Order: sequence, then structure tokens, then C-alpha cells
Amino acid sequence: MKNFRELYCAQHRIPPDRFERILVSRSLHLHARPLYWLLGLNGDYTSPDFDFVRGVGELRNRREFRNEAAEYHYHPHNRGLLRSVLKLRVSSHRLQRIFEDEIEEHGSRPPM
Repeated sequence: MKNFRELYCAQHRIPPDRFERILVSRSLHLHARPLYWLLGLNGDYTSPDFDFVRGVGELRNRREFRNEAAEYHYHPHNRGLLRSVLKLRVSSHRLQRIFEDEIEEHGSRPPM
């Protein structure tokens, strides 16, 4: 069975090296989108988001998503006012919805 990254890239006809950037963009809280890329000039700020999306890209079943989300929330750089209070970061719920919708839509639904 293909992992999520392979399914997503094939269905959207994007090169695998663009997967993380596209999914981070799609998964951001809506209010975070205008400021996020400025904050991203500091790689430490965006590292939790890219690590999370990279991990989700390797998933082959839905059960594992919960573990990735827990790791994301406890990432050492996922602290502070901008990330925790103002939520200038990826939304785990939004990413989960994208993950599940893509898997379901393309008939390669991993087991629960």
C-alpha cells in the first residue's frame, strides 16, 4: 500500500519535493496564513509544522495519525505565545481532515 505522500502527490500531480510545503500551506489555521511565511524566515519556528507534515506523509493507516499529532503537540519548538495562544501554526485537525478526505476520495482508504 502506498503511503499518504505517494497517494497525494499522484492524485494532485505534484512532485514529492513540493509535498511538505503544499500541505503546510493547506493545513495552516486561516488567520495564520498572512504572517506564517514571514515567521518562517526562522527555520526553528516552522520546524514543528514541517516535521508533522513529513511524518503524516509516511503514514499508511489512519490509526497512526493520532501518534503523529501527539508528537506534534509535544514538539520542543511548539511552545510560546505565537504558536500556542495565537495559533500561528498548522492545525492538526485541518491536516487530519485533508488526510482522511484524500484517502477516502481516492479509494485507498487505509484500515482504521
